[in-house]
Amino acid sequence: MDSFARAEREYACLTHLFGKYPVPKVVEFDASVPVIMLGTVAGRHGQELIAEGHAPGVLRLIGEQLAKLQAISSTIIPGLEGEGDVIVHGDFGPQNVVCSFDLTGVAGVLDWESAHVGSPIEDLAWAEWIVRMHHPDAVKDLSHLFEGSGLFISWPHRLSAMVDQCRRHLAFCEASEWEAQAAEWRRRLAATQMWHE
Repeated sequence: MDSFARAEREYACLTHLFGKYPVPKVVEFDASVPVIMLGTVAGRHGQELIAEGHAPGVLRLIGEQLAKLQAISSTIIPGLEGEGDVIVHGDFGPQNVVCSFDLTGVAGVLDWESAHVGSPIEDLAWAEWIVRMHHPDAVKDLSHLFEGSGLFISWPHRLSAMVDQCRRHLAFCEASEWEAQAAEWRRRLAATQMWHE
């Protein structure tokens, strides 16, 4: 999918979710470029907080926010493609979540260009993948993510979803002829396939 389609999808998500879900306000959208200018979200980046030792609280907040997203009807965003039961953010996890300064809530969920309709496992598994890949010391705290989301999905199914997402990233990079990025996704895919619960 080209950058114009991704920007239009992100714009649709942000404008239809605003006021119903913690997303930044769209200040300006120029579909001809495409550029989306967003309002400021006050808070702390989820990955930064995990690196500082706040993984249990951050992962619980992320899980709770995932449950809230999945409770919203996918029909709220016109034209959102895919097959499944829920809105899937597509790159959900601490890398795209801004927590409130006091760690009592989520101030914003960013980067909606990969959103689609799909399965509840997709965003849960990808949030877990981000933790396992970038914050291995926080793997022991993943139960907070599952408890917050209310989703208790077996390890083989979560691993399969993580592998599938890595393959999609690899295929995108290969189709775009981005060899350096494709090589990195081959490495990540191989590492993911070796993981154990």
